Amino acid sequence: MWNPFAMLREIRRNSRRVTRNRFDRVQGAGFVLFAFTAPFIVWRMESLRVRGTSETLMFVRVYETPGENGARGRMQATRIREDERTASWHGVLPLAEVELVQRSEWRGWPLVTSHTEFASEMEVTRLATCPASREPAVRNAADAVCRGAGMRVDADTVRSHAAAWVFSSGAWWVMQSLALAAVLAPLRLGWFLFRRTRTAVRQGRIDRCHCPNCGYNAKHSILRGRCPECGSELYERPEF
Repeated sequence: MWNPFAMLREIRRNSRRVTRNRFDRVQGAGFVLFAFTAPFIVWRMESLRVRGTSETLMFVRVYETPGENGARGRMQATRIREDERTASWHGVLPLAEVELVQRSEWRGWPLVTSHTEFASEMEVTRLATCPASREPAVRNAADAVCRGAGMRVDADTVRSHAAAWVFSSGAWWVMQSLALAAVLAPLRLGWFLFRRTRTAVRQGRIDRCHCPNCGYNAKHSILRGRCPECGSELYERPEF
């Protein structure tokens, strides 16, 4: 009768055990450690990797219509296109050009994990016909046009991207593991060549009936099993 447990025991008994050297243990420990350090690096990259953008939402021209008998007219504001900024207006007195600017910040690397949209700001460019004392009134007139168009944003908005957090943590996990593997690769190669060279030298000494440890000619002491010079076993075989 077929017994799976007996087969497993037989496979386990006759299988060659895979030994892990110190480099494998360091690589495994680093792989586990990097799983905890990767989210911390992603969090730190939000403050180290910041990219800012600025977008002009709309243009507003503030002007004044002439009043009767040389009196000051009424201040008005209207939305204009970007290509109309250089056009001259007839019959009115231009006071200022206003840009409604939206600034944003993108944080994180390699993926954006946090996106902040700041409250929109008005950048006022006063003309020679507008004294500094009238700038608050110019801002109020332009602000009414911006709010009427639905372009005004009064509060900062912060958005965190959970998927980007997960993928960025995984990317940093992989990059740290690869960096550790690249550092250990020449050490592994050097240790492998050292072991192979040492094994070849010891094996050559054993073939000549010399002590594998110190190279002493032990032909007359071969039956004793130990080197009379250093006391090591004469038939010892180093592990590959």
